[in-house]
Amino acid sequence: MKNGILAAAGVGAILIAAPAIAGSDKQSSQSNVTYEDLDLSTESGQKELDQRITIAARKACGVGRHTTGTRSVTREQRRCIVSAERQAKSALAPVIEEQRLGG
Repeated sequence: MKNGILAAAGVGAILIAAPAIAGSDKQSSQSNVTYEDLDLSTESGQKELDQRITIAARKACGVGRHTTGTRSVTREQRRCIVSAERQAKSALAPVIEEQRLGG
């Protein structure tokens, strides 16, 4: 499963994209995370961004969609979430560092 992260550092938003999980449907799912209202030079700002990334990754990876059978998070969804979070945090690391340095 491939995930895509599109970051717009100057805009204050990141788009998390992941393939849909439901059945054989191969449509991609996307979730937007904004961070322009956060002070990423602070620990509280970074924690809030982490929470937003987690929520967006879960949404993009299909967690919370009601399907027949179970509401449990599948192994594939967990992998998708971990991958999406890792990619988003990696893409945003330069933005956070710039804000820490006062930029």
